[in-house]
Amino acid sequence: MISSSTCDAARGGSPPLRARRIAAIAGIACSASIGLSASAARAQQPARDPAAAEALFKAARALVEKGDYAAGCPKFEASLALNPSASTMLNIARCHEHDGKIASAWEAYSRALTLNRETAGDKRRRGLEELANKGIAALEPRLPKLVVAVKGAPAGLEVTRDGKPLPAAALGEALPADPGPSEIRASAPGHKPETRTVTLEEGKTATVELALQAQAATPAAAAGPSKKDDGGGVPTWAWISGAVGIGLSGAAVVFLVDDLAAIDALRENCREVPAGTYCNPGYDFAADNARKDRDFGLFVGLGGAGVIAIGAAIIGIATSGSADEPAPSDSAVALPWIAPGGAGATLRGSF
Repeated sequence: MISSSTCDAARGGSPPLRARRIAAIAGIACSASIGLSASAARAQQPARDPAAAEALFKAARALVEKGDYAAGCPKFEASLALNPSASTMLNIARCHEHDGKIASAWEAYSRALTLNRETAGDKRRRGLEELANKGIAALEPRLPKLVVAVKGAPAGLEVTRDGKPLPAAALGEALPADPGPSEIRASAPGHKPETRTVTLEEGKTATVELALQAQAATPAAAAGPSKKDDGGGVPTWAWISGAVGIGLSGAAVVFLVDDLAAIDALRENCREVPAGTYCNPGYDFAADNARKDRDFGLFVGLGGAGVIAIGAAIIGIATSGSADEPAPSDSAVALPWIAPGGAGATLRGSF
């Protein structure tokens, strides 16, 4: 966001051409920023419709005067949303009183005093203020109050009253509440959640004390990570064996390709004649022949070792995940070996 000081700096002084250009760009950005901020502020304000609010207010008064609070009180709420006023708030307070919601009514009377500051006309404003104060004074002795306390509050404590969050600063304070049952729930990481239900009565203060108990560590957590369970239940050696098998198989393919290339070179440069084998002058027959034999041996050895290692990995993965089976004393793993005349792998361990 661009600050007002930046905008002021963009407008002042007589800087050089480049600075003036920068200032002009900053000025445009400032104007756009201010315009967007104003638009956002207008968008956040609730839409007012005084005419519709007045119509809803009159309809609500007519229903309530007939004793139909169930239909009339929601219309007062709708009228308040369209055009907040002290008179509408006073009627909502009376609706709460009719429903036995003493704390809600007390809160509505208090809010009416705040809205009354915008009431036009001193006489009307004083009259509405008197009605609100009388309502508050009549309800205060009847207010139920609830004190919620948590002993040894742990880190990350969350407390709710009837599903609504209760701030930490409110703990231990006597807070107004409507009569009837109220549910208090407390929770914290690493602790067992606790829920209490208390029935609040008019003019009385109820206290609920909670003490969260730390959860006992599970046997698996206390024992630490399992030697077998390093990869979602699959033993580590199985992953290693699989990786070795894939690597050996890849190397075998490389030697197979080179073996076929040596064979092609021999066929291209040598041919059978009645006296034996004839090769083109300058062609090193012995080198490619030795290369062919060596590559084929390595292909067979490494390929076989790769198959064995991959098979061991498959067995390890397939047999893992059983918590009831004891882990093997030794981890099985494929150990590759390469010699001048071939290659292979040796499996060590148990399954």
